[in-house]
Amino acid sequence: MSEPTGNSIHKEFELERMILFSDAVFAIAITLLIIEIKFPELPENYRVSIDLFTMFKPTLLQFLGFFVSFFIIGISWSRHLKMFRYLKAYDDGVIFRNLLSLLFIVAFPFAASGLTHFRPSFMFPIIIYIANIMLMALSNFWLAHYIFKHKPTLSIPGHEAEKKYIYMHSKGFAVALTTGFIIVLTTAIITGYKKEYITISLYPFIFIIISMRRWLRKYKPQKTASFGE
Repeated sequence: MSEPTGNSIHKEFELERMILFSDAVFAIAITLLIIEIKFPELPENYRVSIDLFTMFKPTLLQFLGFFVSFFIIGISWSRHLKMFRYLKAYDDGVIFRNLLSLLFIVAFPFAASGLTHFRPSFMFPIIIYIANIMLMALSNFWLAHYIFKHKPTLSIPGHEAEKKYIYMHSKGFAVALTTGFIIVLTTAIITGYKKEYITISLYPFIFIIISMRRWLRKYKPQKTASFGE
């Protein structure tokens, strides 16, 4: 009896290591978002009459990218936390899909830094940023599908409503973000990356996301059961 117990403890320890590693990646990605933002250098002949907005404009764009990215990474971490809450075992498939999901989390500081190069005549950084969000959502859905659909024995028994909501949430946003990205990218290519057309294409992108959130409400459990019940 001692050997299965020892194997079970060892397995739990390995799973905990994977979760801690994932948490560290999320934390480092968020830290890198802010660490690159520097206070703008003031000219030696600084006077109050200098246009502060013009001087701080690049920094303001960096902070905008930071706040949006922080919010998105935070949501992704929350989804990851809830998904792994129901995981009782792992295999190479979980490891690979989890690493792939973390890859696009790590890429967020790079994608966000590109927003400072955004110009009305240069919309490509926006395309890169949205693409990174889309790939993050797709990899997260791939992980959720593997855990809850392809290998359901890896998750703890029961709590089917909660697990279905997590799965449908991942699937819904993967579909919504992919559809929105295709709309924006197609519009950009056809119109030669013209700002006015790309801006217009962002509206259906936002509408799809809002509609997806409303659609997912029907899958949300009324009450999340605790593991002690």
